[in-house]
Amino acid sequence: MTLGAARDIALMILVVEVFLCALVPGALVVGSWWIARRTHRAIPPRIRRARVGIRRARDGVDGLARVITRPIFFAETQSTRLRAMWRAVRGRK
Repeated sequence: MTLGAARDIALMILVVEVFLCALVPGALVVGSWWIARRTHRAIPPRIRRARVGIRRARDGVDGLARVITRPIFFAETQSTRLRAMWRAVRGRK
């Protein structure tokens, strides 16, 4: 048997092993997708509506937090800018 033939046989054996190793994670991914799809269909409309309501409430809270914190961040940046300008005018670091 030549070296090339031995290499080809070894590659064929490795291809089968690689296929089997890739088959298990692939099956897990497809199975997880299938289960998620079935459970999503089984969720009653009331629960879906509750999720939408919770999402809207979360978005409202996030928007309110942005409105409340925007002036605080603005004041801090202006204060820092003014302090830096004052240091530049006075010649300090």
